[in-house]
Amino acid sequence: MKKTATTVFSFLLLLVPFFSFAQTGSISGTAIDGETKEPIMFGNVVIDGTGQGVSTDMEGKYKLEGLKAGTYTIKFSYLGLKDKLIENIEVKAGETTIVDAKMGEDPVVLELGATVSAERITNTETAVLTLKKESTAVLDGVSATEIAKSGDSDAAAAIKRISGVTVEGGKYVYVRGLGDRYSKTTLNGADIPGLDPNKNTVQMDLFPSNLLDNILVYKTFTPNLPGDFTGGYIDIVTKNFPSGFTVDASASMSYNTQATFNPNFLTQQKGTSDWLGFDDGTRALPAAVANSTAIPNLQNNNNANFNAEEAQKLVDMTGSFKNTWQQIRQSVPFNHNFSFGIGDRFKFKNQSELGIIGALSYTRNYSFYEDGTYGMYQLTGLYDDVNTLTSNLALSDTKGVDDVLWGGMVNIAYKIKATHTFNFMVMHNQSATTTTRYLEGTKDDDKDELFQTQSSRFLQRGLTTFQLGGKHTFLKLKNIEVHWKSSYARSTQKDPDLRYFTSRYDADYDIYRIKPSSDRTPSRFYRNMAQGNWSNKIDVTLPLIHWSNNVKEKIKLKAGFAHAAKDRSFQENRYSFENQQINYNGDLNAYFAPSNLIAMAQDGGYANDAQGVYIENALDSANIYDASQSLYAGYAMLELPLMSGLNLVTGARIEYTSVRLKTYSYKVLTAYPELDGKQNILNNLDVLPALSLNYEPTQKMKLRAAYSRTLARPSFRELAPFTSFDVEGGYAFVGNPNLERTITDNADLRWEFYPTNKELISVSAFYKNFTNPIERTFNPKALNPELTYRNVDNALLAGVELELRKNLGFISPALNNLQIGANVSYIYSQTTIDAQELAAIRAEYPDAPSTREMYGQSPYSLNALLSYNNDSLGFAANVVFNVSGPKISFISTGGTPNTYVQPRPSLNINLSKKIAKGFSIKFAVNNILMSPYRESIEFKGQTYDVSYYEPGMNVSLGIKYNFEKQ
Repeated sequence: MKKTATTVFSFLLLLVPFFSFAQTGSISGTAIDGETKEPIMFGNVVIDGTGQGVSTDMEGKYKLEGLKAGTYTIKFSYLGLKDKLIENIEVKAGETTIVDAKMGEDPVVLELGATVSAERITNTETAVLTLKKESTAVLDGVSATEIAKSGDSDAAAAIKRISGVTVEGGKYVYVRGLGDRYSKTTLNGADIPGLDPNKNTVQMDLFPSNLLDNILVYKTFTPNLPGDFTGGYIDIVTKNFPSGFTVDASASMSYNTQATFNPNFLTQQKGTSDWLGFDDGTRALPAAVANSTAIPNLQNNNNANFNAEEAQKLVDMTGSFKNTWQQIRQSVPFNHNFSFGIGDRFKFKNQSELGIIGALSYTRNYSFYEDGTYGMYQLTGLYDDVNTLTSNLALSDTKGVDDVLWGGMVNIAYKIKATHTFNFMVMHNQSATTTTRYLEGTKDDDKDELFQTQSSRFLQRGLTTFQLGGKHTFLKLKNIEVHWKSSYARSTQKDPDLRYFTSRYDADYDIYRIKPSSDRTPSRFYRNMAQGNWSNKIDVTLPLIHWSNNVKEKIKLKAGFAHAAKDRSFQENRYSFENQQINYNGDLNAYFAPSNLIAMAQDGGYANDAQGVYIENALDSANIYDASQSLYAGYAMLELPLMSGLNLVTGARIEYTSVRLKTYSYKVLTAYPELDGKQNILNNLDVLPALSLNYEPTQKMKLRAAYSRTLARPSFRELAPFTSFDVEGGYAFVGNPNLERTITDNADLRWEFYPTNKELISVSAFYKNFTNPIERTFNPKALNPELTYRNVDNALLAGVELELRKNLGFISPALNNLQIGANVSYIYSQTTIDAQELAAIRAEYPDAPSTREMYGQSPYSLNALLSYNNDSLGFAANVVFNVSGPKISFISTGGTPNTYVQPRPSLNINLSKKIAKGFSIKFAVNNILMSPYRESIEFKGQTYDVSYYEPGMNVSLGIKYNFEKQ
């Protein structure tokens, strides 16, 4: 014990272990089913001719220890599989001989003994269950096999199958009711940047499902994980080492009941490369504007002094914009998807192996609705004196969306004698969303005329990732393990030529008009964001042996270091189209025709009665900023067995973070003089402790209890003090450079039971207490309604989760091919309302509570799966159901109740059938219930729809080919 304690102390302080070599050796490895590639769980591994043996664990791993130097024969056995006998295994003192086995296949002898190369299986249900059971943290996940069953096309659709996980807007993940600020997403354990300047998370719809092995969600913190998550740490794991030569190809088409072949599909003029997710220059800012240092301002110059050069410059600039305002109605084809993957493994004489895998995926989907509604409502008067809300906007809503997503990946792995692996991966994901929207109805200032607004947008997103890493086991150094990874990822988001046009129509007089006094001027926006993330980390694990009551126990000491840096640049340019003595007649093409643009007078300037449409630079320099963050982290962690089946995991992580922000706005610098130059606005050193107890009374049962402290940092957008507007008629959003980080104390309990290697029953409870949480709040002092971000005093969140995966064969043998799966979460949250905002609320609603639920938090979520799989027939069927409870989508001002996204039950069915060797067909129906999307306000028993539309049902048919050679 004294020697062990000395070694532990030395490792934690110096990370330089001191130990003596043992006089015995060991045999360890993994046993898998040679046909299914699943790990053999609870199989027997016995030294032939003796009674000495062990059982494989949930991952198929085993270890025979304390063996004298010599030659051995071991036997693998498992019910239903042929025994495997491996002879002439050489054991050397102080070394571990690796012996892996595929049951039913011949072994391959390596230098240190007999072994079969068997990679860890990570893409099956059983593999994910094994990871859950072995993890020192509370972990949930979804495998590639499960994703295929549900028919999900990308990571965003797949991750909502995980207990306690919901997805907002089809891409943003909420874990245990906590949104983007409290979640962290990595790719193979490395940082990746987000693509939305207003969010602090990665858009999950960027990752096609055919590139994935699994998605893991860590719900508790351990020191080897990043400290900046509270809800969940999400790791997207891509395909890795292939087992042999493999080829996958698939193609599918789907019919959407609202969009496909609909001649009224709303769209816009497009470029030739839109289908690839890139703008071909059709929407580029004209060179005459981009290359100019300034745009002449007609209103700020006396017409008599507006010289010919300036006049001609304004004429040229105005005319350089393409007349692409008019929206289009046209039919669109089937949704379609294609994917292809190929991989192989090459073995060399020096007992090394090279694995290469490549994959491509392309998806294009169309969605459309034309019977939607959009509204804005307000409490006018005191809460107790009125019974209805006042309508500020009541619009019909038509919207067409064209989504393109493609991804490509190459992963190369090189393994030396099963103890050293090097990995290099490059991935690019590209998406483009073309959104065309038209709204028409009444506005509060004049309900006798139609308010009309249209927007046309092409949002282009790209993410490129390079990763280099290694895993090393040093057998002669007491099996020390070293994992390292270096990664660079760059994301871009381009929003070229977002066009916004608002007008009025008086039906009584058949008159159109533009009303800049109350509506936004017709405008074109050009937004660009780029972000780069560097991350480097190294983890060292030292396994030790501890004797307790003559029982050999394993101790693991872990320590590591990480550095991450990210930088972002954001710029928004806006050009408004003013008019002088020009009428609008409802025809956008005519209004922006060359003949309607402002022209230079004969005298070289402008006459006092000059007419025409002209541009003005509406740029707000506050909408340009650069930001950067640098993080250094180190940790030490101990996994210590206290008694049989009871393990302690404890340690701490230290993180130092510096955040810088540079703004180019005089207005901002006047309000926040501390931002002059590139000034640190966050500078924190945090110690994050963690403690957990894992008790395993039997091999099939596990109890977990955990405490940890984590944090949440404000995003660049939340810190940047510029104003951004929702072009479709929302409120303004303003950042706050005085935000502080949030500190969270977390407590978790979990019980897990694994009846078999494919079944699970679990119950979890959790509690979180937040100090200085960041909330979206209204600024009551602003002249116009304005949302900002503030730290409030505290918040809390508590909940329970239940999960079940069970084969129905226990009811009757006839049901052996049926399996059910379900998970349900119930969550309660409460946050303090900002004092200024509460005062504004109580001015209209004196009895309003001082707390509310956390923004975006659903009180419940439910996922259910009924699966039928008949291998002899080559037939599988799956029924998938999903629903989550109402959640705040918009925080209202004054006494007006908040807006909630209402539950939207989803039911999907998919069938697959093998039709020939390697070929299968798949039929799927998604959104069978055709549940509408609905955001609404409840006030005194009445429901007011803020947004309502029906997305339609998708029916798809596809074919898949798979070839695999071992």
